[in-house]
Amino acid sequence: MPKIQLSSKWIDLSLLHPRFIKRLENLFNDARMKGHIVVVSGCRSYAEQKRLYDKYRKGKGNLAANPDWQRPDGFFRGSFHQEQPDGFSYAVDINLTKFGGPSKAEVTSVAAHYGVKPTVKGEWWHFQPRNGDGWFDCKAYNDDDDHTPPMDWAALIAWHVELGRKIGLSPLRRGSRGPEVEVVQKRLNAIDFWCGTADGIFGWKTKTAVKRFQRVTLLNTTGVVDHMTWETLWNPRVPDGL
Repeated sequence: MPKIQLSSKWIDLSLLHPRFIKRLENLFNDARMKGHIVVVSGCRSYAEQKRLYDKYRKGKGNLAANPDWQRPDGFFRGSFHQEQPDGFSYAVDINLTKFGGPSKAEVTSVAAHYGVKPTVKGEWWHFQPRNGDGWFDCKAYNDDDDHTPPMDWAALIAWHVELGRKIGLSPLRRGSRGPEVEVVQKRLNAIDFWCGTADGIFGWKTKTAVKRFQRVTLLNTTGVVDHMTWETLWNPRVPDGL
């Protein structure tokens, strides 16, 4: 099955719920849609949404939702695109790739067959797999399973300890790459130290976020993730007096 087509390599889908990903993959593989639609906006971490909101509050950016606003539906917070309290995002923006393909109405109709619908009035391009009441019905295939991976807590703890051991032996710094970097990036974004898309590449945005975190928690401001920084990321207590 082909990947979901993106309008830019910078668009992030990593936080989308797995059930939503499957629906999008099937939608993009539909013969009526293949090659005619593209995702132009994906998901955002909490930290990225807060950065956009703070920029808007200062009059330097476009309108952005407060990431801490509890929506009236009782499920979503802030922007539909942002990472929700359950760790997943539930919205993408879709556009047409060229003339001569399906109309906007046809895209909306086919997408609904896969349980993906517009939810924002006046924005045909904004698609979600659910609203505050629950998941939309998927008629294209059997979608009874929510596809949320079961949590193996023992394995998760062992994995966390092993990552800490590896980082202790070989600290992460600018230029580092790999799943360990991606985990650090996701954690930084989740606790409001924005470092951009969690792509597993330790660039200058990640280094800047690490230094900010170290400064706040009174660690040595090196921009390098050593064992102490790694442990503090998961227990980020602010020292007394700050």
